[in-house]
Amino acid sequence: MVSEVQVENRVVRNEMVVFDYLRKLEQKGIDGAVLYVCLHKLTNVKLRSTNKKAVNDTFNSLLPDGKLFVLSNDDLVVVYDKSKHEEALSCLVKLRFLLHDDPIIRMAEDLEQIEFVKFYNVAEQKSELREQLQRVIGEGQSSLKPEMTKNIVFDTSTRRVKKGLSPEMLSKVQKILSVADFSSFIRRQAICAIIGKSSPQRVFEEVYVSVPDLRDMLLPDVDLTSNPWLFLSLSETLDQKVLETIGRHDDGSLIGNFSVNVNVSTILSDNFLSFDDNINVSMRSSVILELQLVDIFSDIKSYMLAKTFAKARGYKICIDGITVDKLKYLNRTNLDCDLMKIIWHPTFMDVIREDKHFMDYVNKAERAKMILCRIDDAAAVEVGNSLGINLYQGRYVQRLLSQQMSKGFLGKK
Repeated sequence: MVSEVQVENRVVRNEMVVFDYLRKLEQKGIDGAVLYVCLHKLTNVKLRSTNKKAVNDTFNSLLPDGKLFVLSNDDLVVVYDKSKHEEALSCLVKLRFLLHDDPIIRMAEDLEQIEFVKFYNVAEQKSELREQLQRVIGEGQSSLKPEMTKNIVFDTSTRRVKKGLSPEMLSKVQKILSVADFSSFIRRQAICAIIGKSSPQRVFEEVYVSVPDLRDMLLPDVDLTSNPWLFLSLSETLDQKVLETIGRHDDGSLIGNFSVNVNVSTILSDNFLSFDDNINVSMRSSVILELQLVDIFSDIKSYMLAKTFAKARGYKICIDGITVDKLKYLNRTNLDCDLMKIIWHPTFMDVIREDKHFMDYVNKAERAKMILCRIDDAAAVEVGNSLGINLYQGRYVQRLLSQQMSKGFLGKK
């Protein structure tokens, strides 16, 4: 397989990840769009390097349902919903402003005139897009021939077998994370109140690390979750980096009303004490610490200690990772948590129908303190509303927010 071909200096990774991602889009029947940005064409190399994060952040409005890939030559591939074409054009206006000091940008009336950017329709122009990516690979690594990759894109018969995470690989990832710009791995997803057909009202945002994105960027052929104990060590490193990023106020928008995923051991660590020292005291009450159910019950005594300490400092506690069939075994009052996240699944209604006491479990947990997460469609919200649940999180919620923002933008004069 091409993913295993070794070249002299490194394995060509990011380009392969794009190939794999586009193939998956076709398998799912998703008709997406691609914006290709040729940053390597900039003549001012210093400008390109110093503005890298700002340039990447330019495309955030396209990313709730899309992906951003940075290629080996610094070019960007932005995969997004093609209904967001006007937003993509707005991103280019901002990009031009950021890079206006570069001679090649100043000379062009339209960025497309110099082929600095190019739009592709994934369904109709997959061959052209594949050739563009192959050119990047060919230019960067002469020993990797384009014909070696031609069957990777959109080849539904190919399946990459991922290797298990080893201690050596874990050490490598942790070393990279210690020096990398960690903000590029951080994602956000809103938790919203939705009642009936009303528009979603943002209550707070979850700040988290996208493990799939982390894997794709660092070790695309490795399943980072294959070994639970090694992944626990990795998650503790991720906790530390997220807390450091927030504690340094790297993102000025994080001034409250957000949640962050942490392990029980992280709350009891010196890293959390440093985080606690670095944030405003008045901000603590609007910060929610999300703990996984499996982590809690692996050491319930440590959880009680960590929970007591965190709540004494003013933080709220949310228990995540609760499947609908586990709800009956949990006592929210005894666990002393502020919120509980219930994972939506297509079998949700089957459990409700089979267990005549299910509403008793919902009443015991308190509807107002329940979040139905991983929502992918309107049906999940309807079921949640029928149970009296008002807080939701997931891709469907993000789509509603995006549509709401688009209407607001288009309605302005």
